[in-house]
Amino acid sequence: MPTEIGAVDRQSYLSRALQAADWFVNSQVRPPKPWMADQGRWLYYYYMPEDKYVPGLNWTQGRGLFVLSEAHKIAPNVRYLESMELGCRYVRALQPMDPEQPITHGSFHEEIPQANFGGILDGAQAASGLLMHYRVTGNIDSLRRGRAFCQFLLRTYRPDRGLAWKVQYWPEKVRYQENVSSCIQYASAIPLWHLYNITGEGQFLGPLLFAADGILKCQRPDGAFNYLSDISGIKEPPFNHHWGLGTGQEKFILRNDDGIAVVVLAAYKITRDKKYLDAMVHYADWIISQTPPERPYNAFGIQAATILDIGKLAGKDYSPWVLDHLEKRCLNLQVQNSTNPKADGGFRGEDEEGNSGIFGGTALDYVVTRTTCYMAGLLFRLSGQGTGAGFSVFGLGD
Repeated sequence: MPTEIGAVDRQSYLSRALQAADWFVNSQVRPPKPWMADQGRWLYYYYMPEDKYVPGLNWTQGRGLFVLSEAHKIAPNVRYLESMELGCRYVRALQPMDPEQPITHGSFHEEIPQANFGGILDGAQAASGLLMHYRVTGNIDSLRRGRAFCQFLLRTYRPDRGLAWKVQYWPEKVRYQENVSSCIQYASAIPLWHLYNITGEGQFLGPLLFAADGILKCQRPDGAFNYLSDISGIKEPPFNHHWGLGTGQEKFILRNDDGIAVVVLAAYKITRDKKYLDAMVHYADWIISQTPPERPYNAFGIQAATILDIGKLAGKDYSPWVLDHLEKRCLNLQVQNSTNPKADGGFRGEDEEGNSGIFGGTALDYVVTRTTCYMAGLLFRLSGQGTGAGFSVFGLGD
């Protein structure tokens, strides 16, 4: 029998998830002058001790849309709608839609419209965010732009080379990974699943299934996933927000996997091939065999969300592991009862710089989009009223 979560706890989890949504609204960059181009950016991270922040980029805009679209679906609020619209304007500025750019058309510049490259995994989260926005608002332009990115993926997909890795804009060029595949890069296929659930168009499924098979090639015998498909001869990586924890070959294990389970579970729902579900159950069993790592702080949110989704499809209850560690690894990281709108409701933890950030201090001095998005998605699931949207095979209730 599934673990029963009481109504009071569910309401508390929903309240905390909505506080995270409020953080996106309240910390959004709204310059006083119209010629300041950061308008509408959510924060990459915020350094509390000195009231400093780094503005977001394409994937942080996507994750802001994940959280706010789900929040608005559950608890409609004009503030969520207005914040999403402002955030979408920045996403639109990042996306080349000029037909005279036939190679990169539909992709996303990385940080600013003038950036000369775009990471495809990062752009994929912007695209999924636009598709979430369409689902809750019916905004046709968001659907058009989300589809344009998926068409870019389809257009540049090569069965012998896989999904594109990066794009360059001047001159236009598409780059692919060489020799070994990075497991999280296959999460670039997530918006293909979101779009398929909106339109039912099967043309997008080929690259999605390719990505799912690529992810399985990264799975270890113990059920965990290495960050590369082949680690033979690879130097042990340093610790970061994805991998590098532990000793020896443990360093290659993904901790924050950027939602790879969405792709594999989608492949199972499409094909009903048990190899996909079995691989995910093996992954979930490995996760619950471990004590959740303290760092990277964002790892628990995505791991817990992942095993809840796997359990939902496999008929297994992984919620005791989640609830056993929820307070220490999730709830205690949320900033509450702060008078600072750039901090209140957000979740603390490191980002790419490790146990600090560009302003110094320690990881827990920073409120970050990465951790806030994962934790909000987990809490929406636990509330019984949400799915975790952008990082869930169930989308906004598909």
